[in-house]
Amino acid sequence: MQRQVDLTTAVCQERLLSTHVRHVLALVDLVHDELPFDSALDIYARILRLTPEQARNVGSRALAAIGRRTGLTEAEELNLDLSDDESDLPDETRAQGDDSGRFDAVFSRVRRRIKGRVQDDLRQRINLASARAEDALFETHVQNALVFGKALAEEVPLHEAVDLYLDVMTIPEGVSDVIFNRALRIVADDVLPGLDASRVPRREADGRTAPASVNASASAR
Repeated sequence: MQRQVDLTTAVCQERLLSTHVRHVLALVDLVHDELPFDSALDIYARILRLTPEQARNVGSRALAAIGRRTGLTEAEELNLDLSDDESDLPDETRAQGDDSGRFDAVFSRVRRRIKGRVQDDLRQRINLASARAEDALFETHVQNALVFGKALAEEVPLHEAVDLYLDVMTIPEGVSDVIFNRALRIVADDVLPGLDASRVPRREADGRTAPASVNASASAR
């Protein structure tokens, strides 16, 4: 079972890495006129809260993909310093010590490179790209949890396999709850009878829940 867990973990990590690389490349393409590759990667890594090791892996894979695009046979490995440099951060962000100003903190580091540009437009594109990446990573986690469930189906029940995935990947509490419920919901839709639409509570215009009999009558009509 431990071997199966190790193999499945490696598969899931590769799936997450591929998702990161796909969205880093999308961000690089999106901002290439304003920011160089290393700055785009730095912003992505900070907003998505990658560790320096994760960022190096994603950056190396993304750079290799760019090398293949341009016809190069080899891509030089990145050597990026992704540690926090508080001297570049606004005073109020250093004082907060949390994620509330993380985009402003990162953006301030590259602002000098985009003088004369429309910064609000760049900020908007980066925010949208980051939201898309976050959502894609969430879906990858859900699918990975199901991969764990299938791989360990003969050893443990589904809910225990999903819990094990969340533990192995050290998914934060809160996010892990949503991933757990979403994964089980997907399986539920496949194995449980469908819900009777007439029994689903319907909201009236004033926000009150209509009685089940009213819902059934409305469905009949």
